Amino acid sequence: MRLHDRVAIVTGAAGGLGATYAQAIAREGGRVAVVDVLDGEGTAQGMRALGRQARAFQADLTDEEQVQGMVRQVREEFGRIDILVNNAGGAGQQTAESEIEKIDRAHWDEIIAINLTTTMLCIKHVAPHMKQQRSGKIVNVSSRAARGTAWFGQVTPEYIAAKIGIIGLTRQVAKDLGPHGITVNCLVPSFTVSGPALQNAWDRMTEEERNHMIEATPLRRLPDPAELASVVVFLVSDESSYVTGACLDVNGGSLMA
Repeated sequence: MRLHDRVAIVTGAAGGLGATYAQAIAREGGRVAVVDVLDGEGTAQGMRALGRQARAFQADLTDEEQVQGMVRQVREEFGRIDILVNNAGGAGQQTAESEIEKIDRAHWDEIIAINLTTTMLCIKHVAPHMKQQRSGKIVNVSSRAARGTAWFGQVTPEYIAAKIGIIGLTRQVAKDLGPHGITVNCLVPSFTVSGPALQNAWDRMTEEERNHMIEATPLRRLPDPAELASVVVFLVSDESSYVTGACLDVNGGSLMA
């Protein structure tokens, strides 16, 4: 029980990897606020079945007032905030367009907002509570796409830009919040088939794209969601007490290819 009685906010946790991260924290004894623009009650119910305090909060995290309201409600219900996992984001629904002159401005704004702006707003409104406690653990979720150009055709420049921005934000905020006893780190995961959106992305790939992704990974496989969740648990536990400003690549060695 590495996280016994600690209160965690996990965003984008109604399903997919966010739900996996939330469940892993609950299994380690954490109490979890499941936050998503969708209804996360199913995820929360699963954690309550483990005997953990959990509640779903539905909020559009691109809206600062809704972020403020969500953080206030979590504090009122749980009494404190020890952990923030910024997982909310995604590539959107529009068909990928990689040529810069064809990028749709509205789509650009949407992808930057749901990935980078949500991360910034959640940190902005959680940080004062962590400062007051003189402790806290923040994990931001980026993407392997932030480590280079897209390695399959459905990743857009706006998604890459947003995920690179999360890495830069992580480092600067780690520097700013470190004196207050708060660590800020970044998970940089490889593509993972988890949840309907990512399953659909995998299904839309050509056989050549799938094979290229596997062959470009020294471990010759995609990650299991639990392998990513274990890194999140490490980063929000006392085991990482002297780790901050780090970006941990969990990609099966694909950056070496």
